[in-house]
Order: sequence, then C-alpha cells, then structure tokens
Amino acid sequence: MRTMGRYVLVLAVGGFLAACTTPDKSVVVTPTDVEGKTWVLHSLNGAPPVNGKRVTLEFQSASSKDGQISGRGPCNGYFGSYTMQQDELQFGRVGSTMMACPEPYMKQEMAYFKGLQQVDTMTSNGLVMTLKGRHNDETITYFAESAKVRGVIKSSTGSFPAGSDVIVSMKDITNKDHHSNLIGEKKIRLDQGVDGPLKFDVPYSPSLIEPNHTYSVAVEVRQNGKLISHSTSNKIIDFSRPLEFNSGQ
Repeated sequence: MRTMGRYVLVLAVGGFLAACTTPDKSVVVTPTDVEGKTWVLHSLNGAPPVNGKRVTLEFQSASSKDGQISGRGPCNGYFGSYTMQQDELQFGRVGSTMMACPEPYMKQEMAYFKGLQQVDTMTSNGLVMTLKGRHNDETITYFAESAKVRGVIKSSTGSFPAGSDVIVSMKDITNKDHHSNLIGEKKIRLDQGVDGPLKFDVPYSPSLIEPNHTYSVAVEVRQNGKLISHSTSNKIIDFSRPLEFNSGQ
C-alpha cells in the first residue's frame, strides 16, 4: 500500500455479474429516459476509444424537449445543450476545456464532438445507448455504468474533517510505463465533518474491463484543495469473484 495520512480502504467488488447481460430490444428514447446515468463510450463509428480511454456522456433535462449534456472526452471535459422534437434529437454546439493531449486522442476527440452534432436519433435498452444519424453513417454507442465497487474508507482518528473532498477512483494499472486509465470515479463532498467510516461506491462500465488486465482502487482526501491523504489498495481487484479486503493489512 502506498499511503500518506491516516486513511485506509476496505473494498468489495459487486454488481459485475448482473451487468454482463443486457435486454435484446432497443427502442427510440428521449433524454429523460437515460438521464441519471453516466454513459461510457463503447465505439465511435465502429472504432473503440483510443487506448481504452474513458469517454462519458450525461444528460440533464430541463423539460421534456430540452436540456444539457456534459461529459469527458478523450482529452477534455465538455458541455452543451440538446433539443428533441417528437423522436428527433439535436445537440447544440459543444464547448470544452482546452487541454492539449497526444495527437491520437485529440483526433478522436474532434471526431467525437463533430459526431455528436451529426446524430438525430437515440435508442436504448437501458444498458446500451446508441446515437445515430438518419441521413449519414454516424453511430455512437455507449454502455451504462451498471456495476459498482463498494467499500469503506477508515480514518485512524475516527473522523473526516468538514470541508474536505474525498475522491475514490478505480484505474487500469496494467501498463506501468504509461499513465493508468481511469475506469470509474466517485467524488464525495463533506460540508460537515463525518464521524466513523465513510461508505462509498464507484460506478463503472463492465465494457471497460479487459481480460488479464490489472486494476486497483485509490482514495484521495483533500481539504480546501490541499491533498491531506492518499492511499492505494495493496491488493489487485479480481473481477472473477466477489472480493473483500482491507488495504491497511
């Protein structure tokens, strides 16, 4: 375990078996049917995300006809709007942060943002969502974050300070020579102090889990933006069976 500070993880992997099966039938849906979930990109015109990068889309409706979208592209966070008339969906212009990334990621991000504005219909079966263009070949497919890693963060003092942010992340750490890929993340804002262990769950999409890859979970605790603790589990997650362990052992 790599750690600074006074916090350890107790983790349990669950939900992955149920998430492996999906209903057969997809129907045309509205954004209100798919909001409340984080949708993870599976393919853009048949191509998977570059190097397994986690690309996401979320809907927040303002009415039955319009609302906002947000998510994470291969490089940048993005945001925009949508409108829907009957079964025809249209996205407004996509805005994003301006962080530079290696060329393969930037190229796919530009294609992804452009693709969003070329689709006009959406189908889903609850676990898989597909955006399509009626008059072009544009197809963007997403899987819902339908599984979770659950656990508890323990403090040696028995409490967590008010005004702190707890960030729990699951990453693919297979390639030691490159940055690890984010698989799922949960941010918890503590406006008030918390006595006792802090429960969490990290949603993720089973579509991002690759055979023979290595996955781990880490927690950061920040107060007023300053890192006060960081801990990484000392045992690797095994998705073939339910698992519980204490990273402080």
